[in-house]
Amino acid sequence: MKILYAASVISHINNFHLPYIEALRHEGHTVLTMARGAGADIDIPFEKSMTSPKNLSNVRRIRKILREEKFDAVILNTSLAAFLIRTAMPKKNRPLVLNIVHGYLFYRDGKGLRNRVLLFCERVCRKKTDAILTMNREDELIARESRLCLGKVYTSRGFGVRIKLPTEAREDVRARLGCTDSYLLAFVGELSGRKNEEFLISALPALTERIPEIKLCLVGSGAEEESLKNQAKTLGVSDRVIFTGQVSDPQNYVAAADLYVSASRIEGLPFNVVEAMGEERTVLASDIKGHVDIIRDGRDGYIFPLGDIDAFTEKVAKIHSGELSLNPREISARAMEFSFSEVFADTLGCMRDFLGYTDGKVKQK
Repeated sequence: MKILYAASVISHINNFHLPYIEALRHEGHTVLTMARGAGADIDIPFEKSMTSPKNLSNVRRIRKILREEKFDAVILNTSLAAFLIRTAMPKKNRPLVLNIVHGYLFYRDGKGLRNRVLLFCERVCRKKTDAILTMNREDELIARESRLCLGKVYTSRGFGVRIKLPTEAREDVRARLGCTDSYLLAFVGELSGRKNEEFLISALPALTERIPEIKLCLVGSGAEEESLKNQAKTLGVSDRVIFTGQVSDPQNYVAAADLYVSASRIEGLPFNVVEAMGEERTVLASDIKGHVDIIRDGRDGYIFPLGDIDAFTEKVAKIHSGELSLNPREISARAMEFSFSEVFADTLGCMRDFLGYTDGKVKQK
């Protein structure tokens, strides 16, 4: 079969999908990648804003490519690329379409305008979506209950996390950060409204009253960096927040932390949480989809209500004091359930089923 494998940016494909593309090619398929960036077989300059005029031009270009290339199947990733490519696709004589949902950017019970608009966009694309692959229970329910495809809704444990071991001694990282005697919280991710680092900084004044030696290390970069720095300054906690910027070895900072935290507002199946658990870090995360699919509260991690500073502060304090504690082996064992070696065959199996395999061979279309 001739397959188009698409995402908004080539880094997404490079980070998560290359083993799957290689497997499909090994089985005899022709697979072309479409994304923004050098290295994509078809480089489309997707703009992050769905309503950008440049994306209208992209839709026209994609429509022409689909018409000329005559793909048998399309495997979609990331909300933006998935929407624009399906918009470009004809209703008749189109390829089979699998939409891989790395996390709907809306909630099952969401009431806001943005939530309704994003759900409406998926409903508009329903007749051009043959199957969906989800990574958490809530997204599976959304896809099924709202009937967002014509056929199967597959479930998976994501695309598999490869746990990276630290390359620098924990004590050395802590000394370099000026945290030798601190109680260090860490989070790895884009500095953005969705990741909600603002909440973590907002909690520091209350946490400082209970844990005077506390500090927060934010590993990553993003559009909200200056705003977060200003917030820390306004709250008088600038000396307690460490901004590392983008780093090539985030696992070293995770291993150096006493507690890994995430206050994210929305997720699919967050790699950063699995990676932290794979390093045997205790994780305290907000009670959102994705987090609750990985963490079993009180068994291999802890959950707090999204946006609840009092509840967050209380759990951090109890973890710090030892009142709440977990078995590191149980934490890492749970992480292994989402590792690449554990999920690769199952996730590839969903793709193969979508493509119509019978006894290892593709059905004639």
